[in-house]
Amino acid sequence: MSGQQITLDFPSADNYGRHQFMIGACNAIAADWIDRWPDWPGVIRAVIIHGDQYCGKSHLAAIWKAASKATDIASIATGIDHLDPAQSYVLDGLTCGTEWPDETLFHLLNRFTGSAGSLMILATEAPALMPWRLPDVTSRLAAINTAQITTPDDDLLEYLLRKLADDRGMALDDEMITYIVKRMERSFGTANSIIDALNEISITEKKKVNMAMTRKVLADIQPSLF
Repeated sequence: MSGQQITLDFPSADNYGRHQFMIGACNAIAADWIDRWPDWPGVIRAVIIHGDQYCGKSHLAAIWKAASKATDIASIATGIDHLDPAQSYVLDGLTCGTEWPDETLFHLLNRFTGSAGSLMILATEAPALMPWRLPDVTSRLAAINTAQITTPDDDLLEYLLRKLADDRGMALDDEMITYIVKRMERSFGTANSIIDALNEISITEKKKVNMAMTRKVLADIQPSLF
């Protein structure tokens, strides 16, 4: 299994510490950018991390916030001018549209151009590929350091399933883990859905998770594979 250095976006976990972050091929580049701060190159000292829901973006952001003392850009309602370009900020969930109009994002990126501050931008897809109206927004986003968190491998899925189960007080034995990993869709979201469903059945039936429950959950979530 890959070495555990930094680890993932477990929605039920309270601890987002560095020691919990397991690095695999899917997230090594993103994790490396956290280690490289504050030596982020570019006229805007920033990093974009994008990937599917539950892939670990928020966990990485939490690790970086602890190191950089960054705060969240919670809303654009209060305007961009109140942000200190000498400080660090996290912009979570960047999307193209009314949530972040082109002019507002352009103003934000300009405010941090050549500044001493840092930005971490989280998104489900690469922001530079979103359909922005202003070419200057696209060009500035394309110039920012970017890392994608991709599909997890089997080792990471095994770790994730165990961690999600532990967070809910469930025990999954090796046979169950192997059975799930061999049959599940390779995604962080699917792993989360499987564990949520197992937890719900376990609570409803007031029984420990067993192989029969595991087979049922997989058949319900992925009927085309059964």
